Amino acid sequence: MDAKYKRYDRHGVSAADVHQLLTYSSGYASADAPTAVIVHSQPGSHTQRTLQVRGPKGLLDVIHVLGVDTRSTPEQATAWIGSVLR
Repeated sequence: MDAKYKRYDRHGVSAADVHQLLTYSSGYASADAPTAVIVHSQPGSHTQRTLQVRGPKGLLDVIHVLGVDTRSTPEQATAWIGSVLR
């Protein structure tokens, strides 16, 4: 999981961010289910999307991009993130 202080509601996830998470996943995630998470602040509402990164030999990683509503309490944000990642 990587916390970002970027406006992903205005800009896409950069190649550098994807590369960073692929590096983390290759070192720490299980090989049969590579998964990474980007968490960023999101004014107004929670958002989620999923990126699948593929290479010549198939799926390299699944990256969940979660925007956490800046108006929610830490407890609400934690509960929402947990529900999305289950």
